[in-house]
Amino acid sequence: MSSVESSLGEIEARSHRGDTIKTVRAVERALDILECFSFDRRELTLTEIAQSTGLPLPTAYRLVKILERRRWVRNIGADNRYAPGLKLLQGGAVVLSGFTLREKAQPVLDALASETSGTVLLGAIEQGELVYVDRRDSRAPLRVVSEVGQVRPVTYGILGKLLLAYMPEDYVRRVLAETPLVKRARRSIVSEKEFLDELTRIRQDGYATAVDETMDGVSGVAAPIFGMEGKVIAGLAVLVPTVMWTDEVSKRDLNAVCRAAMQISESMGYHTAR
Repeated sequence: MSSVESSLGEIEARSHRGDTIKTVRAVERALDILECFSFDRRELTLTEIAQSTGLPLPTAYRLVKILERRRWVRNIGADNRYAPGLKLLQGGAVVLSGFTLREKAQPVLDALASETSGTVLLGAIEQGELVYVDRRDSRAPLRVVSEVGQVRPVTYGILGKLLLAYMPEDYVRRVLAETPLVKRARRSIVSEKEFLDELTRIRQDGYATAVDETMDGVSGVAAPIFGMEGKVIAGLAVLVPTVMWTDEVSKRDLNAVCRAAMQISESMGYHTAR
């Protein structure tokens, strides 16, 4: 090979590497834009997207227009507001359909919601965060803001403390160091010692209860779901308005949620000694 051909080959290789770097950077920027959207920020202007990502406005505009053309985002008004598009919806559906847990839990969730008249939540810990896998809405006037697919800190709510109760203590302490407890309602647990004592009680009892801990006016019970290897893989909760939280209702819902959680556990391959 001549020196000229060798030089041309090096130039071509450098050009290819440069194009690859630019492509990767463009992909990262596009993902940054998609990650701007959340349950709290469902609609964003182009300016808000640029500010959130740190991109120059012209760059944000070009990328948003590409995402819009490919249906990852959609323009929802004359004021250039954007929201997640159909492609994200389809992608989310594909992800959720991959949860064998969610599929197997469907009839049990329906029956539990009918039996208790409460809001039913199914959640699991994924990559260190609490993810709501499915839910059934209450027939009672109850405002529960956790949506399917929503991600919360693992310390959040009755499902968070239920699932943490079955995690190793060093993991729990690391979580508490990284995500301090927050007072969200009048009976929220904000003391680390009290929280750890609560986790011990949950393990001993085999279920969790909460009254006005995450939201004022909301109470409930939750039970663990076990996988084939006997480890807790998810949690099931029933929430009702606190004004309805009588001894009779709490006992009924506790029995119902524990029974339902065991049904799902068995459908996931878990077997107890009988």
